[in-house]
Amino acid sequence: MTARIGKLLAAGLAASLALSGCATTGSVKRAQGTADQALAQGQTAHDAARKAQSSADDAANAAQRAQSSADAAGNTAQGAYAAAQNVADSARSNRSQIDKLVLRVKRLERQHWLMTHRHHRAKHRHAK
Repeated sequence: MTARIGKLLAAGLAASLALSGCATTGSVKRAQGTADQALAQGQTAHDAARKAQSSADDAANAAQRAQSSADAAGNTAQGAYAAAQNVADSARSNRSQIDKLVLRVKRLERQHWLMTHRHHRAKHRHAK
């Protein structure tokens, strides 16, 4: 019987040692609560990250639209510059033609004046 009591004592001692390393119900509940809080914080962080990514995507799309608008404005400005160059070239050409016509009119007026005054002089000379 002594051997049996020794075996029981050994089993009891082993069970108490095993239980002393195990968690209590309270500590398990606390650990579960902490894990739940960590999960909730993780989900909140994940939601915030998703919103931040969405905002970043929106900003990237807005930047692309702005770049497209800037490119279109640049193309329009280049077209306007080319049109202005054409108008300036046309104005120079017109000015050149006007200058030529003015010189021609002046030459014709001078010729007319000379012819008119020669005729008067001729009359005066013949009258002498």
